[in-house]
Amino acid sequence: MPAQITLNQLVQLIIPGITAVFSLGFACAWLYDRRLRYLRFLAASFVAFALGSAVQICHLPDEWRLNALISATFYVLSIQLLAEGVLRRAGLHLRLATHASMFALVLGGMYYFSFVTSNLLVRVYILNLSAGLLMVFTAVRFRKRCNGRTVNHVLLWVLLIFGASFFIRTPLTTIQPLPHSAAPFARTIFWVLLQLSLALMGAVLGLVLLAAAMSDVIDRLTLERDLDSLTETLNRRAFERMAGRRVADKRSYPLALIAFDIDNFKSINDRYGHAAGDAVLRQFAAILRAAVREKDVVARIGGEEFVLLLPGADDKFAYQIAERLRTVLESSRFNEIEATLCVTTSAGVARYRPGEAVGELLARADHLLYAAKRAGRNRVVTEPLGQTWDAPELDIV
Repeated sequence: MPAQITLNQLVQLIIPGITAVFSLGFACAWLYDRRLRYLRFLAASFVAFALGSAVQICHLPDEWRLNALISATFYVLSIQLLAEGVLRRAGLHLRLATHASMFALVLGGMYYFSFVTSNLLVRVYILNLSAGLLMVFTAVRFRKRCNGRTVNHVLLWVLLIFGASFFIRTPLTTIQPLPHSAAPFARTIFWVLLQLSLALMGAVLGLVLLAAAMSDVIDRLTLERDLDSLTETLNRRAFERMAGRRVADKRSYPLALIAFDIDNFKSINDRYGHAAGDAVLRQFAAILRAAVREKDVVARIGGEEFVLLLPGADDKFAYQIAERLRTVLESSRFNEIEATLCVTTSAGVARYRPGEAVGELLARADHLLYAAKRAGRNRVVTEPLGQTWDAPELDIV
């Protein structure tokens, strides 16, 4: 162990210091929202890199072979944790056996070319190429889950550039021979460029990952604000916002709205209790969610009232959807109420008229819905009143 840390080492320790700050940021974000579990991997990754860098810069221990093996251990863990964190954010992961195999191969190579056959150049290639390959592999897998979000595309490109930097930087070892002793190695072109590139790319990657984490936190808060907790459908405010976007987009035309109301819902609550009523609401919401396409909007806008907005659907198609949903609910059974009792719904179908507001469209659908109620319930009413079509079998479960 060196007697004291030199000024050059203090300057180099800025990099692990900054890395540790990023780790603290990820840890704080995870403590704020512990459902974002991938943040734990990112925090651990940046801590591992900071430790590996500090061990290498401060020569702890001073014996170069042990130093190489210990610092390599932290570096490998860092890149593996980083890859796992990015993939888990996208709903993916690497198998534990894959991580274990990579860790064993890289550390086995580092041990062999340190203690059995001393070769610094091979050790550099092992660490850099394995890190580069894992980052590029992670970026390729992550690419399929970008979902059009800007922050995800930025993260994808940063991962690719970060991974490519390992392949670009490694050939610099051929420009100047790499000495085994620590002091001369710290003055080589490879080491200087390594520190500069890691500082730059590490900072950029850390900032982008923090931005992605903050975006995820905001998305969760927005989802909690916009989602009805019982039925996991949009609430009225979120529906009006989403419907406004569909109405403003002429590519959504023709546009139809279905308003549903569960028949005699109050009597279900009064007779069987609110738990039974909640079960009915959840089941009908699940039926609606199973029926929607990606561009459709489904929401619960009242106690037992739901709406379904169908872009690219005329009133005939909307009627067929509403009728099929009505029959699915009618055939459903609930453990909380008598098996002989059929739960039904009435529905009104309104087609969007160019220039009208979302509130006007919703009011017309409500008017048709209550016409269905007055006509005897458990039916669908459209414009003009009384018009019906045969409803084909649709793929709704």
